Amino acid sequence: MSNKVDKLHKQALRDQQKRIKPGECMKYVRVVIDTGFLGISVGQELLQLLNSSTLKYEIRSLPVSHCIFWERNVGQQVIALGTSPTGLDEAWKKEDQVVQWISESTFHKAAKDQSLVCIGPRLQDLFPNCHYTIALPKLRHNKNSSTSQDALIEMQLLQELHVEQLGQPESQELLALIQRYTKAIAEAPYKKQRNETLGCFKKYVANDKKQCVRVDQGNGYGRLWQQHLNRLPQVTLEVAESIIAQYPCPKKLLDHFSNDPAAIQTLADLKIKRCNGPQPLHTERRIGNVLSNKLHTLYNARDPNTLI
Repeated sequence: MSNKVDKLHKQALRDQQKRIKPGECMKYVRVVIDTGFLGISVGQELLQLLNSSTLKYEIRSLPVSHCIFWERNVGQQVIALGTSPTGLDEAWKKEDQVVQWISESTFHKAAKDQSLVCIGPRLQDLFPNCHYTIALPKLRHNKNSSTSQDALIEMQLLQELHVEQLGQPESQELLALIQRYTKAIAEAPYKKQRNETLGCFKKYVANDKKQCVRVDQGNGYGRLWQQHLNRLPQVTLEVAESIIAQYPCPKKLLDHFSNDPAAIQTLADLKIKRCNGPQPLHTERRIGNVLSNKLHTLYNARDPNTLI
């Protein structure tokens, strides 16, 4: 019985990792859109664009008009009340991001009658513990521009609302905003898990997946060594190439540090070519004592809390 439980537990963990994996996670997030969008031209155009996109969405009557939020499929089954032939339905969990669309005319009217101050408290009351974004058209310059700008600043500073001013066409800009938010929300669990795994290590030391080098049958080690050096602060491509020309692999550099008492100064005096053109145009500078000392500390320190 315990073996079966262990297998089910491992299978659940694999499914969970699959759901947060980049490239797969977008399939398990959907956009929930207020029915109020059906009654405005921007909303109708937005829904047409959504139909031609790969985003999943659902139209639902929300407590705040022209609002959008996101839900994540948590990989569980719940009892369906007459809506599913199997009697079960997928469980969805609401995410903590809320976007409200405000038209330009509505914004100017609210700014004039000073009802903008109610937007933040109302969103916080109906969607507690969330991050709130107000999306509206890019405001045109007119006699009320000063009042409108003051109202925008007050929304951001006093009500802690993030404001996105969208250009033309508004429906396409709103779709792009939804796509950015959906991608960020979908990838958030993976990034959180990765950051927890890395702990206090810097990303340039951890060498994450982005732009990593493939090593196959002995090929790629030189490129990997260069990529590793480039991840370090103050190491440009020219600096990395100069170090690699002298130390073709990490072991050569480690042996140099171990066997030569003047290794730090030798590395500091290493010349860096700054131009690949004709010889008269070449300019040279040294690696320098600061970077040389940092490299020596990085590759020789045994205390994980050592500051580089």
